[in-house]
Amino acid sequence: MTIIPASVYLIYLMGAFTTKDPQVKKLESLPVVSVVIPAYNEEAVITDRINNLSSVYPVEKLEIIVSNDGSQDRTEEVAKTALQQHSIKGKVITHERSGVNKAINRGIENSSNELVVITGADGLFDENTIPNLLSVLLSSDDVGAVSGDLIPVAKGESVFSNSESAYRSIYGRICTWESKVHSTFCFNGPVVAFKKEASSSLNTRRGADDASMALSVIKKGYRCQYVPSAKFYEYVPDKFYEQRRQKIRRATRLLEATFFNRDALSPKFGKFGTFVFPLRILLFFVVPTIFFLSLLAWFFYLASFSILYSVIFVLAIFALVSIGGVVPNVLSSFIIYQSYLFLGFFNMLRDVHIWEPTERVKITNK
Repeated sequence: MTIIPASVYLIYLMGAFTTKDPQVKKLESLPVVSVVIPAYNEEAVITDRINNLSSVYPVEKLEIIVSNDGSQDRTEEVAKTALQQHSIKGKVITHERSGVNKAINRGIENSSNELVVITGADGLFDENTIPNLLSVLLSSDDVGAVSGDLIPVAKGESVFSNSESAYRSIYGRICTWESKVHSTFCFNGPVVAFKKEASSSLNTRRGADDASMALSVIKKGYRCQYVPSAKFYEYVPDKFYEQRRQKIRRATRLLEATFFNRDALSPKFGKFGTFVFPLRILLFFVVPTIFFLSLLAWFFYLASFSILYSVIFVLAIFALVSIGGVVPNVLSSFIIYQSYLFLGFFNMLRDVHIWEPTERVKITNK
C-alpha cells in the first residue's frame, strides 16, 4: 500500500533535484502593467504594499487596482490616499463581500492593460519580481501565465513556521521541474502574472484563484511557468491555530480547483494532461489517504503484539513532527502537509467561498 506514495514522491524528488533554476533574460524595456490587489480589512498593510510597488517598478508604467471586498475598516480611504501620494494611475473599487475570486474578477475587469499582475496586500516584492515575471511571460507566445516564489517570513520559530520553510525549499523546485515538462498549475496567488488573452473569469465559489487561473490558461492551449527568481515575501503565522487555518484553507481550495478541472486529464493538453496533472491528482488525493490508512494499519498491527508498541509508534510520529521545530526538515513537513491535505479533502464538502484573513504583520522592506 505504501508503494504508491513512495513512487509519487520519488518521481517528484528526482525531478526537483535534477532541475536547475531557469535563467531569466533582462527585458530591454519594461512594459506597462496592471496590478490587481484583492483586499479585505487591509488598512494596516495596504499603504506599505502600495509604497512597495511604487519603489520596485516605474510608476509611469504602473496601474494599481485595489479590489476592496466589502472591508469594514478604512481600507478604501487608506488605499486611495496612498495611490494619490505616489501619483499612481489606478483606482479603488468597493463592492459587497463576495470572496477573493470575485474580487479578482472585478479587479481584472477594471484594469486597462493587457499584462496583469495579481498580488496580495500583506507582503512585499523586490526589484526583480515584476520584471522577471514579465520576462518569462513575454518570452514565448504560448506562455499565458507565470508565478513566482513565495518566501516565508516568520516572527519567531515554531514547528509550523519551520515546516513552511522546509516545505518551500522543495515546493519551488517541483514547480520549476513541472514547468520544464510542460506547465505547473500550483501557483502562488500573491505573485502571479498573465496575459488577458489567455485568461478566463474565475469560478467565484469553488477553487483557489491561483490554481484555477493556471488551469484555465492551460485548457486554452497556453503554458504556465514557474519563475523562482520572482519573489514575494509573506508573513507566515507561527501560532498553530493561525497556520492550521491558513493551510487547510489553501489545501481545500487547491483540491477544489484540481477536482473541478479534472477535464484537464486529457492527451489534448500534451504532457500536462498525461503526466503532470495525473501525478498531482495522486499527490493531492491518493497519497494522503494511503498515508493515513497506512499509519492506522501499522497502529493496529503493532497493537496485536502489544499496546505498548502502538503507543511507542504514535510517540515516534509526534517526535518526527516536533523535530521540525528545532531543525527544519522535509520529513516533518511531509507529515504535517499530509494532514492539511487530508483535512482539506473533507473540508471540500462544505460550500465555503469566503474566508477570514490571517493575522496581518508589516514586513521590513527587502
